[in-house]
Amino acid sequence: MTTIIAPDKLTLSTYGQLPAGLMGRYEFLMNGPAQRIREMTEKALKPLGVTPKQYGVLAAIYFEGPSTQRSVSSMLKIDRTTMVQLTDTLEAGKWVVRADHPEDRRCYMLNLTPAGVRLFRKAHDLVLNVEREFLRPLSSLERQSLRSCLSKFFGDIPRQTRNSNGSH
Repeated sequence: MTTIIAPDKLTLSTYGQLPAGLMGRYEFLMNGPAQRIREMTEKALKPLGVTPKQYGVLAAIYFEGPSTQRSVSSMLKIDRTTMVQLTDTLEAGKWVVRADHPEDRRCYMLNLTPAGVRLFRKAHDLVLNVEREFLRPLSSLERQSLRSCLSKFFGDIPRQTRNSNGSH
């Protein structure tokens, strides 16, 4: 059922803008853009058969070199259960291999395969294009400021853990 809005009831929110009372609320200001870039990234990566979280794991290993599942999980703030699922999927795709840790038998080292390196490079180019498009309205200085602020927030986020019911 469609609701008709009388002309005298039109507000900014009618046209897709946040109501004035929410324009100063960080949750609303951050959530919309975060959701948008997530959707853009998912769409860009879909043809490669990889998700943004899988891309993140590939990127961590690519930039940091062979790493333990635990260290990648910690870097990306991913709970252990999700990390295992991501690793299983990447391993099934033959993009990542688990190898015994040379000094600690309790953990595995994650390594990119040659196919994983190729996939990462293609995905990385797509992600950079998405970022350029998404950030187009901002000046170079605004982009630097945004990155600086978001980096501080990210560094302050604890690694996610799952509750007993499986939610975060």
